[in-house]
Amino acid sequence: MSIHWGGRGAGHVSRWSTATTGVPALDLNFLSGTLDSRVAFSRASTATVINSSGTIQTSAVDSPRFDFDPVTLTQRGLLIEEPRTNLLTTSLISGVPLVTQSVSVTAVPHTLSFYGTGTITLSGASVATVTGTGVYPNRRTITFTPILGVLVCTVVGTVQFAQLEVGSFATSFIPTGASPVARSADVAIMTGTNFSSWYNQSEGTFVTAFDMAGGSAINSFNRAVLVARQDAASNHLIYNGSAEITGWTVVSGVDQAFLTTGALAADTVTNIAYAYKVNDFAASRGGAAVVTDTSGTLPSPTVLGIGSNSASSLFLSGHIRRIAYYKKRLSNLQLQTLSL
Repeated sequence: MSIHWGGRGAGHVSRWSTATTGVPALDLNFLSGTLDSRVAFSRASTATVINSSGTIQTSAVDSPRFDFDPVTLTQRGLLIEEPRTNLLTTSLISGVPLVTQSVSVTAVPHTLSFYGTGTITLSGASVATVTGTGVYPNRRTITFTPILGVLVCTVVGTVQFAQLEVGSFATSFIPTGASPVARSADVAIMTGTNFSSWYNQSEGTFVTAFDMAGGSAINSFNRAVLVARQDAASNHLIYNGSAEITGWTVVSGVDQAFLTTGALAADTVTNIAYAYKVNDFAASRGGAAVVTDTSGTLPSPTVLGIGSNSASSLFLSGHIRRIAYYKKRLSNLQLQTLSL
Protein backbone atom coordinates (compact mmCIF):
# COMPACT_ATOMS: atom_id res chain seq x y z
CA MET A 1 0.00 0.00 0.00
CA SER A 2 1.29 3.49 -0.83
CA ILE A 3 0.22 6.86 0.45
CA HIS A 4 0.15 9.61 -2.18
CA TRP A 5 0.97 13.23 -1.49
CA GLY A 6 0.57 16.37 -3.54
CA GLY A 7 3.66 16.91 -5.65
CA ARG A 8 6.04 19.81 -5.97
CA GLY A 9 5.14 20.45 -9.59
CA ALA A 10 3.15 19.15 -12.52
CA GLY A 11 3.14 15.37 -12.52
CA HIS A 12 5.15 15.01 -9.30
CA VAL A 13 3.70 12.77 -6.61
CA SER A 14 5.49 11.86 -3.40
CA ARG A 15 4.99 8.26 -2.21
CA TRP A 16 6.06 5.94 0.55
CA SER A 17 5.24 2.40 1.54
CA THR A 18 3.56 1.74 4.87
CA ALA A 19 5.63 -1.43 5.03
CA THR A 20 8.64 0.73 5.92
CA THR A 21 7.02 3.48 8.00
CA GLY A 22 3.92 1.84 9.43
CA VAL A 23 0.44 3.29 9.11
CA PRO A 24 0.24 6.89 10.40
CA ALA A 25 -1.82 7.43 13.53
CA LEU A 26 -3.27 10.52 11.86
CA ASP A 27 -3.71 11.04 8.12
CA LEU A 28 -5.57 14.19 7.05
CA ASN A 29 -5.90 14.27 3.27
CA PHE A 30 -7.18 17.70 2.28
CA LEU A 31 -7.05 16.81 -1.41
CA SER A 32 -10.12 14.65 -0.82
CA GLY A 33 -12.37 17.73 -0.82
CA THR A 34 -13.91 16.84 2.54
CA LEU A 35 -12.91 17.75 6.07
CA ASP A 36 -12.21 15.03 8.62
CA SER A 37 -14.99 15.11 11.25
CA ARG A 38 -12.38 15.48 14.02
CA VAL A 39 -11.31 18.88 12.69
CA ALA A 40 -13.28 21.86 14.03
CA PHE A 41 -13.45 24.57 11.38
CA SER A 42 -14.73 28.13 11.65
CA ARG A 43 -14.71 31.39 9.71
CA ALA A 44 -16.97 34.20 10.85
CA SER A 45 -17.68 35.52 7.34
CA THR A 46 -18.35 34.31 3.84
CA ALA A 47 -15.39 34.00 1.50
CA THR A 48 -14.66 32.93 -2.06
CA VAL A 49 -13.09 29.80 -3.46
CA ILE A 50 -12.13 28.58 -6.94
CA ASN A 51 -14.20 25.49 -7.73
CA SER A 52 -13.31 22.46 -9.85
CA SER A 53 -14.48 24.28 -12.99
CA GLY A 54 -12.11 27.18 -12.32
CA THR A 55 -14.93 29.56 -11.36
CA ILE A 56 -14.86 31.91 -8.37
CA GLN A 57 -17.79 31.09 -6.10
CA THR A 58 -18.99 32.04 -2.63
CA SER A 59 -18.19 29.86 0.38
CA ALA A 60 -20.62 30.12 3.31
CA VAL A 61 -19.78 31.16 6.86
CA ASP A 62 -17.88 28.36 8.67
CA SER A 63 -17.47 26.41 5.44
CA PRO A 64 -13.95 25.10 4.64
CA ARG A 65 -12.56 26.03 1.25
CA PHE A 66 -11.05 23.30 -0.92
CA ASP A 67 -9.45 25.39 -3.60
CA PHE A 68 -8.55 24.55 -7.22
CA ASP A 69 -5.93 26.05 -9.51
CA PRO A 70 -7.88 28.28 -11.96
CA VAL A 71 -5.59 27.37 -14.87
CA THR A 72 -4.83 23.66 -14.44
CA LEU A 73 -8.02 22.88 -12.44
CA THR A 74 -5.98 20.70 -10.09
CA GLN A 75 -6.94 20.46 -6.42
CA ARG A 76 -4.74 22.59 -4.15
CA GLY A 77 -6.11 21.49 -0.78
CA LEU A 78 -7.55 23.33 2.21
CA LEU A 79 -7.20 27.11 1.92
CA ILE A 80 -6.29 28.84 5.19
CA GLU A 81 -6.04 32.65 5.11
CA GLU A 82 -5.56 35.48 7.55
CA PRO A 83 -8.27 38.14 7.87
CA ARG A 84 -8.25 40.77 5.12
CA THR A 85 -10.51 43.62 3.91
CA ASN A 86 -11.17 44.68 0.31
CA LEU A 87 -11.06 48.47 0.46
CA LEU A 88 -12.56 48.90 -3.02
CA THR A 89 -16.32 49.13 -3.43
CA THR A 90 -18.68 47.68 -6.05
CA SER A 91 -16.19 44.95 -6.89
CA LEU A 92 -18.63 42.20 -7.66
CA ILE A 93 -18.41 38.42 -7.91
CA SER A 94 -20.35 38.63 -11.17
CA GLY A 95 -17.27 40.21 -12.77
CA VAL A 96 -18.92 43.54 -13.58
CA PRO A 97 -16.07 46.01 -14.30
CA LEU A 98 -14.85 48.26 -11.49
CA VAL A 99 -15.62 51.97 -11.52
CA THR A 100 -13.29 54.85 -10.64
CA GLN A 101 -13.19 55.57 -6.90
CA SER A 102 -11.19 57.07 -4.03
CA VAL A 103 -10.00 55.14 -0.96
CA SER A 104 -8.59 56.34 2.37
CA VAL A 105 -5.28 54.56 3.04
CA THR A 106 -2.52 54.49 5.67
CA ALA A 107 1.25 54.35 5.21
CA VAL A 108 1.61 50.55 5.29
CA PRO A 109 2.04 48.01 2.47
CA HIS A 110 -1.05 47.54 0.30
CA THR A 111 -1.64 45.09 -2.55
CA LEU A 112 -3.83 45.83 -5.55
CA SER A 113 -5.04 42.92 -7.68
CA PHE A 114 -7.49 42.44 -10.52
CA TYR A 115 -8.26 40.55 -13.72
CA GLY A 116 -8.87 42.15 -17.09
CA THR A 117 -7.21 44.05 -19.91
CA GLY A 118 -7.90 47.53 -18.53
CA THR A 119 -5.82 49.81 -16.33
CA ILE A 120 -6.02 51.33 -12.87
CA THR A 121 -4.12 54.60 -12.56
CA LEU A 122 -3.21 55.44 -8.97
CA SER A 123 -2.84 59.04 -7.87
CA GLY A 124 -2.92 60.98 -4.62
CA ALA A 125 -1.45 58.81 -1.85
CA SER A 126 0.53 56.78 -4.41
CA VAL A 127 1.33 57.10 -8.10
CA ALA A 128 1.38 54.23 -10.59
CA THR A 129 -0.34 52.89 -13.68
CA VAL A 130 -1.26 49.23 -13.38
CA THR A 131 -2.18 47.43 -16.59
CA GLY A 132 -4.07 44.17 -16.57
CA THR A 133 -2.56 41.01 -18.03
CA GLY A 134 -5.80 39.58 -19.39
CA VAL A 135 -9.20 38.30 -18.38
CA TYR A 136 -9.67 35.79 -15.58
CA PRO A 137 -7.68 33.71 -14.59
CA ASN A 138 -4.78 36.06 -15.41
CA ARG A 139 -4.43 38.08 -12.21
CA ARG A 140 -2.38 41.28 -12.06
CA THR A 141 -0.97 42.24 -8.66
CA ILE A 142 1.16 45.11 -7.39
CA THR A 143 2.34 45.82 -3.84
CA PHE A 144 3.16 49.36 -2.77
CA THR A 145 3.29 51.57 0.32
CA PRO A 146 1.22 54.77 -0.01
CA ILE A 147 1.43 57.83 2.18
CA LEU A 148 -1.37 58.53 4.64
CA GLY A 149 -4.21 60.06 2.68
CA VAL A 150 -6.63 59.42 -0.17
CA LEU A 151 -5.74 57.06 -3.01
CA VAL A 152 -7.56 57.79 -6.27
CA CYS A 153 -8.10 54.72 -8.46
CA THR A 154 -8.97 55.78 -12.00
CA VAL A 155 -10.30 52.86 -14.02
CA VAL A 156 -10.15 52.57 -17.81
CA GLY A 157 -11.30 49.47 -19.67
CA THR A 158 -12.12 46.05 -18.22
CA VAL A 159 -11.07 45.64 -14.59
CA GLN A 160 -12.78 42.70 -12.85
CA PHE A 161 -12.65 41.12 -9.38
CA ALA A 162 -10.56 44.07 -8.17
CA GLN A 163 -9.14 44.11 -4.67
CA LEU A 164 -7.12 46.59 -2.62
CA GLU A 165 -6.02 45.12 0.72
CA VAL A 166 -3.56 45.94 3.46
CA GLY A 167 -0.73 43.42 3.19
CA SER A 168 2.30 42.48 1.12
CA PHE A 169 0.57 39.90 -1.08
CA ALA A 170 -2.82 39.25 -2.63
CA THR A 171 -5.35 36.90 -1.04
CA SER A 172 -8.56 35.37 -2.38
CA PHE A 173 -11.08 37.73 -3.91
CA ILE A 174 -13.45 39.51 -1.50
CA PRO A 175 -16.61 40.77 -3.26
CA THR A 176 -17.91 44.17 -2.15
CA GLY A 177 -20.98 46.32 -2.59
CA ALA A 178 -21.39 49.91 -1.49
CA SER A 179 -18.83 49.53 1.31
CA PRO A 180 -15.53 47.70 1.92
CA VAL A 181 -15.95 44.10 3.09
CA ALA A 182 -13.86 42.12 5.57
CA ARG A 183 -13.13 38.40 5.27
CA SER A 184 -12.52 36.67 8.60
CA ALA A 185 -9.68 34.22 9.22
CA ASP A 186 -10.00 30.50 8.54
CA VAL A 187 -9.49 28.51 11.77
CA ALA A 188 -9.03 24.72 11.77
CA ILE A 189 -8.15 22.89 15.00
CA MET A 190 -8.23 19.48 16.67
CA THR A 191 -8.84 19.38 20.44
CA GLY A 192 -9.83 17.01 23.25
CA THR A 193 -9.90 13.33 22.37
CA ASN A 194 -9.77 14.28 18.69
CA PHE A 195 -6.18 15.27 19.47
CA SER A 196 -5.17 12.97 22.33
CA SER A 197 -6.38 9.82 20.54
CA TRP A 198 -3.45 9.94 18.10
CA TYR A 199 -0.78 12.12 19.75
CA ASN A 200 2.21 10.54 21.54
CA GLN A 201 3.86 12.73 24.17
CA SER A 202 7.25 10.96 24.26
CA GLU A 203 8.07 10.87 20.53
CA GLY A 204 6.50 11.39 17.13
CA THR A 205 6.83 12.61 13.55
CA PHE A 206 4.77 15.16 11.61
CA VAL A 207 4.78 15.16 7.80
CA THR A 208 2.99 17.74 5.69
CA ALA A 209 2.60 19.05 2.14
CA PHE A 210 1.60 22.71 1.70
CA ASP A 211 2.12 25.97 -0.17
CA MET A 212 2.18 29.61 0.93
CA ALA A 213 1.28 32.81 -0.90
CA GLY A 214 3.45 35.87 -0.50
CA GLY A 215 5.29 36.70 -3.71
CA SER A 216 8.86 37.93 -3.33
CA ALA A 217 8.22 38.78 0.32
CA ILE A 218 7.16 35.27 1.36
CA ASN A 219 10.06 34.71 3.74
CA SER A 220 9.45 37.98 5.59
CA PHE A 221 6.36 36.66 7.38
CA ASN A 222 5.91 34.44 10.43
CA ARG A 223 3.35 31.79 9.47
CA ALA A 224 2.57 28.30 10.70
CA VAL A 225 1.79 25.17 8.71
CA LEU A 226 0.85 23.32 11.89
CA VAL A 227 1.24 23.83 15.63
CA ALA A 228 0.87 21.16 18.32
CA ARG A 229 0.17 23.62 21.10
CA GLN A 230 0.33 23.48 24.88
CA ASP A 231 0.15 27.23 25.42
CA ALA A 232 1.60 30.41 23.96
CA ALA A 233 5.12 29.48 25.10
CA SER A 234 5.24 25.68 24.62
CA ASN A 235 4.62 23.86 21.35
CA HIS A 236 5.89 21.93 18.32
CA LEU A 237 5.68 23.88 15.04
CA ILE A 238 6.32 23.57 11.34
CA TYR A 239 6.73 27.23 10.70
CA ASN A 240 7.96 29.81 8.20
CA GLY A 241 9.92 32.49 10.00
CA SER A 242 13.38 34.07 10.17
CA ALA A 243 13.47 33.72 6.37
CA GLU A 244 13.42 29.89 6.44
CA ILE A 245 10.92 27.07 6.88
CA THR A 246 11.58 25.48 10.24
CA GLY A 247 10.79 22.55 12.49
CA TRP A 248 10.65 24.13 15.91
CA THR A 249 10.04 22.93 19.47
CA VAL A 250 9.81 25.39 22.35
CA VAL A 251 9.10 24.87 26.07
CA SER A 252 8.27 27.76 28.41
CA GLY A 253 9.55 30.20 25.82
CA VAL A 254 12.94 28.48 25.47
CA ASP A 255 13.94 26.91 22.15
CA GLN A 256 14.53 23.17 22.42
CA ALA A 257 15.05 22.61 18.68
CA PHE A 258 15.12 25.10 15.81
CA LEU A 259 15.86 23.24 12.59
CA THR A 260 15.93 25.39 9.45
CA THR A 261 15.61 23.82 6.01
CA GLY A 262 15.93 26.83 3.68
CA ALA A 263 13.86 29.66 2.22
CA LEU A 264 10.48 28.96 0.62
CA ALA A 265 9.32 29.83 -2.88
CA ALA A 266 5.84 31.37 -3.04
CA ASP A 267 2.93 29.26 -4.34
CA THR A 268 5.13 26.17 -4.57
CA VAL A 269 4.26 22.87 -2.94
CA THR A 270 6.69 21.96 -0.15
CA ASN A 271 6.94 18.63 1.68
CA ILE A 272 8.56 18.57 5.12
CA ALA A 273 8.95 15.97 7.88
CA TYR A 274 9.72 16.91 11.49
CA ALA A 275 10.45 14.38 14.25
CA TYR A 276 10.77 14.89 18.00
CA LYS A 277 12.01 12.91 20.99
CA VAL A 278 13.89 14.02 24.11
CA ASN A 279 17.38 15.01 22.95
CA ASP A 280 16.59 13.76 19.44
CA PHE A 281 15.00 16.15 16.90
CA ALA A 282 15.27 16.01 13.11
CA ALA A 283 13.77 17.63 10.01
CA SER A 284 13.96 17.04 6.26
CA ARG A 285 12.48 19.01 3.40
CA GLY A 286 12.12 17.85 -0.18
CA GLY A 287 14.17 14.70 0.44
CA ALA A 288 17.24 16.66 1.52
CA ALA A 289 19.66 15.45 4.19
CA VAL A 290 18.19 15.83 7.65
CA VAL A 291 19.11 18.59 10.07
CA THR A 292 19.23 17.51 13.71
CA ASP A 293 19.38 18.71 17.30
CA THR A 294 20.47 16.36 20.08
CA SER A 295 19.53 18.41 23.12
CA GLY A 296 16.04 19.39 24.22
CA THR A 297 12.91 18.55 26.20
CA LEU A 298 9.29 18.36 25.05
CA PRO A 299 6.07 20.35 25.57
CA SER A 300 2.75 18.71 26.46
CA PRO A 301 0.36 19.89 23.72
CA THR A 302 -3.41 19.41 23.80
CA VAL A 303 -4.49 20.98 20.51
CA LEU A 304 -3.40 20.93 16.87
CA GLY A 305 -3.64 24.18 14.95
CA ILE A 306 -3.89 23.54 11.20
CA GLY A 307 -2.55 26.50 9.27
CA SER A 308 -2.34 28.65 12.42
CA ASN A 309 -1.23 28.44 16.04
CA SER A 310 -4.89 27.74 17.06
CA ALA A 311 -4.99 31.10 18.86
CA SER A 312 -5.86 33.43 15.97
CA SER A 313 -2.35 34.19 14.73
CA LEU A 314 0.43 32.89 12.45
CA PHE A 315 -2.06 32.12 9.67
CA LEU A 316 -0.67 30.13 6.74
CA SER A 317 -2.27 32.12 3.90
CA GLY A 318 -1.89 29.14 1.61
CA HIS A 319 -3.04 25.58 1.04
CA ILE A 320 -2.48 22.43 3.06
CA ARG A 321 -2.63 19.26 1.02
CA ARG A 322 -1.96 16.73 3.74
CA ILE A 323 -0.88 16.23 7.35
CA ALA A 324 0.24 12.84 8.65
CA TYR A 325 1.51 11.90 12.10
CA TYR A 326 3.44 8.86 13.33
CA LYS A 327 3.67 7.90 17.01
CA LYS A 328 7.43 7.41 16.82
CA ARG A 329 10.55 9.28 15.90
CA LEU A 330 11.08 7.90 12.41
CA SER A 331 14.61 7.28 11.15
CA ASN A 332 16.49 9.96 9.26
CA LEU A 333 16.20 7.94 6.06
CA GLN A 334 12.44 7.66 6.53
CA LEU A 335 12.19 11.42 7.06
CA GLN A 336 14.01 12.03 3.78
CA THR A 337 11.73 9.58 1.96
CA LEU A 338 8.54 11.09 3.40
CA SER A 339 9.57 14.64 2.51
CA LEU A 340 10.22 13.90 -1.17
